[in-house]
Amino acid sequence: MKNLEHQTKQAFLFSLAFYSVAILVRLFNLGIFPILGSLSILLSLLWVILVLREIMLSRTISNTERMLMALTIVLLNIVGGAFYFFGGWRQRVLGLIKK
Repeated sequence: MKNLEHQTKQAFLFSLAFYSVAILVRLFNLGIFPILGSLSILLSLLWVILVLREIMLSRTISNTERMLMALTIVLLNIVGGAFYFFGGWRQRVLGLIKK
């Protein structure tokens, strides 16, 4: 499971950067907004799939925690990603820290 840890966080950060650039492009009314918006959504889908893979393969969290984390990631996307990567959830999923 540890073979995609770096790529998962990298995909999240790229998605966050593309969302930020797309919002700035939208504010300046540039015509490239639909392309950047589509790329940010595609990158968002990629990191969500990678995070769901990490959550489902984890042996250190209960089924209830697994379901709540997955729902938070899917429904809240970027906010859920911030909780996952920077709120300590990822360390619990990967077994780096205990409850």
